[in-house]
Amino acid sequence: MKRSTFSLILITLLFLAGLFLALTVLSPRVEADAATVDAANELYASGHYAEAIQLYEGQVTRGVQDSALFFNLGNAYFQQGDVGRAVLNLERAAQLNPRDADVATNLALVREQTTELFAEDAVGPLAVLADATDWMTENETAVVVLAFWFLLGLLILARSQVKSGKVRKAVQIGLVLALALLLISGASLASRAFLEQTQPSGVVVSPTVAVSDGPGAEFVTEFTLNGGTSVNFTETQGEWVRLAVPEGAGENWLPMESIESLATLPQTLS
Repeated sequence: MKRSTFSLILITLLFLAGLFLALTVLSPRVEADAATVDAANELYASGHYAEAIQLYEGQVTRGVQDSALFFNLGNAYFQQGDVGRAVLNLERAAQLNPRDADVATNLALVREQTTELFAEDAVGPLAVLADATDWMTENETAVVVLAFWFLLGLLILARSQVKSGKVRKAVQIGLVLALALLLISGASLASRAFLEQTQPSGVVVSPTVAVSDGPGAEFVTEFTLNGGTSVNFTETQGEWVRLAVPEGAGENWLPMESIESLATLPQTLS
């Protein structure tokens, strides 16, 4: 294959990757209504938490995905004594801004009043890969993956053009490093997406809930969870959801109504 043909193919692939990013990762966002949020903030500051929650929830219903909105909503629920929904919304804030110190501090404070179910947030080896980039949002991770993809392509192109031995060796080292980082970040992103589909996260929003060994009220109660407990689930059966648990822990089922999905765009468990 001629170098010019190879370069054209490479440029085409890079362009398609950039187009894919523009169509998927950089999708338009629903902006919060500033006047409504300001009014909610004033209600919160004056101690009218229920009224503030109503305004914040209205923005969430509109499809607004904003870390500050979920942070304020979570704090308002905590002031109302609703630990479950406080954790739910602070977790959503952390998803959208995982490096925010205030979110992390408040989330840790609220979690002190919850039950730690299992040491793992998600079950299986893929959780290790997913955690490799948990300090970034999924969109940020996707941008990093694309950046390494571009860098790898440019280094491959440079390697085909460079003739100097020392420069060529340096390019080859950079190529290996770029490939390794691309594989790690790409595998982490893929693992996060896969776990979201197979073991989606949720939070117990009921004050307490009994965990049964089967999908029904007639089954034996194994233990009880407090509101605010973070869980992962693997399937639904009727009005019940099955928790993702370490191997050997048996079956653990919760009523669907006791859990709310952690997805930043709230959705019905199905």
